[in-house]
Amino acid sequence: MSVALRAFVSLIVLGLAAGVAWAGPEKKLIQIGWDIPSTSYLRQRWQEMDKGTPFTGVIFKVEGAGWSSEAAWDRQPWSRSRLISAVDDLKACHFTTLTSNFLRVNATPGDLDWLDDVGWAALSEKVGLLAWVAKEGRAAGLCLDFESYGTRQFQYQPTPAHSFLETRDAARRRGAQVMRRLAREYPDATLLAFWLNSVALPAGEATDPLAMLPADGYGLLPAFIDGLLDAAPPRMTLVDGCENAYLFDSETEYLRAYQRISGREGPAARLVSPENRAKYRRQVQVGFGFYLDAYINPGTSQWHIDMHGRPRLSRLAQNLALARRIADEYVWVYGEQYRWWPDDSGSIGKRWEDALPGLTQTIAFVNDPTEAARREVEARRQAGSLQNLLTNPGFDGSPGAQGLPEGWTSWQDDASHGTFTFDPMVGLGRQGSAKAAGVAAGCYVQRVRVQPGQRFLVESDVLPQGTISYHIMVRWQDPESKWTSVDRDVTIVFGPAGQGGWRHATGAVEVPEGAGHLVLLLGVGAQASAQDACWFDNAGVYLSQSTPVAGGQ
Repeated sequence: MSVALRAFVSLIVLGLAAGVAWAGPEKKLIQIGWDIPSTSYLRQRWQEMDKGTPFTGVIFKVEGAGWSSEAAWDRQPWSRSRLISAVDDLKACHFTTLTSNFLRVNATPGDLDWLDDVGWAALSEKVGLLAWVAKEGRAAGLCLDFESYGTRQFQYQPTPAHSFLETRDAARRRGAQVMRRLAREYPDATLLAFWLNSVALPAGEATDPLAMLPADGYGLLPAFIDGLLDAAPPRMTLVDGCENAYLFDSETEYLRAYQRISGREGPAARLVSPENRAKYRRQVQVGFGFYLDAYINPGTSQWHIDMHGRPRLSRLAQNLALARRIADEYVWVYGEQYRWWPDDSGSIGKRWEDALPGLTQTIAFVNDPTEAARREVEARRQAGSLQNLLTNPGFDGSPGAQGLPEGWTSWQDDASHGTFTFDPMVGLGRQGSAKAAGVAAGCYVQRVRVQPGQRFLVESDVLPQGTISYHIMVRWQDPESKWTSVDRDVTIVFGPAGQGGWRHATGAVEVPEGAGHLVLLLGVGAQASAQDACWFDNAGVYLSQSTPVAGGQ
């Protein structure tokens, strides 16, 4: 069986032939930086923030005179009344792009004694109230930042009165106490943590974790997380955001971290009590932190990623795409030196887009390649400046060689005996289309010269008649026209039937290293007889303006 035929058969087996694809949660890129907005800021500027943002969500804070959700980890009580204005702020926002937002809660000052019943009752109530704000304000949940910015809530302080094991047990009880109060307000919340057990993986890899945790700066955090799991309702999701991923620079690093955090016998799971490990596997996701500054810091900085001679945006896009693909659902994107949002006066100051021109569109392309490219193409279409790189993309005019539409060739497997013809009587818009009938496995083919790193929007329409398999496939050839980068082949599925039964497919692709030609295949298969047919029309290959440029940027 040929490679091409195996590809077609695989599509049918996987259910793609009927236009149905299975997927996990929608992947999301969440923004956080030193310009973290308050709810009042969101109320004032939500429309400006929502328009053109490359992110799926933003991390925000609740604050008032002398208090903040970023400094709530103490024994001072709050009342619900002080948070009503925050709920009103969020209800006034009607995001269409930033739809997965998180309210940040910091574990600093983090000076609560683990045996302080009054203090922990106050903290649990505050976390519950913040969960109420998130729920009422249509946020996805809470962002938990367990980092010790000064005092160390999760480091064991040796004392003759309480052993590590006793303190660990208290930490687990407090985790359950906080979760019970939180879950009363928002039982199906997502808790996005910058790290969970990923911060203590060396202890989880030890023969005896208990021998290492007492001296670990976050040695009590696994117990606290165990307590969260004790009381977490079934619909609650916890995300280990793996801040350690800041300098990841390869697929291997992301995959290894994913396995260490999620694996059944991985070090993170070993830090969970046996009775909670099944719950851990069900309800804890793996996410990644992504550090923008690593792509602009000088090579002398320890927080620097080598560009390996490639444009910064190209390297950044590659790693961000890896993080997004391998994460279960969330990647949080952090930057320190520049800003995304204007300050209260409307001045944005030092902008990330100025530091890395094209960054906004690059992130948008990584987050949703098809939508980012579609917006670009549609804007140029409306402006009359759009160039379709295909020859005869509308299948117009008289038939060319062998009765095919001019500019197109066809292929079918040796065991397939269908026909590929130009049909002047059928078309979407102007008359004329490419017809395939009685084809067991075949395709229309056209090549376009390309360069590595370029991005394209690919599209076509199809009208099926008794056909169960139809799709677009993009493959790659090197400059000498030899097949290459088979693992980067892309299949694009057609959507539901529209006008006259026609279906549309749109997808974005990026040219891999070593490729010199994009090969467009309008594929069809599983046609049992000559009465089974497909008509293709309005094919397109358009260069995306978000393609990273060569050079230092």
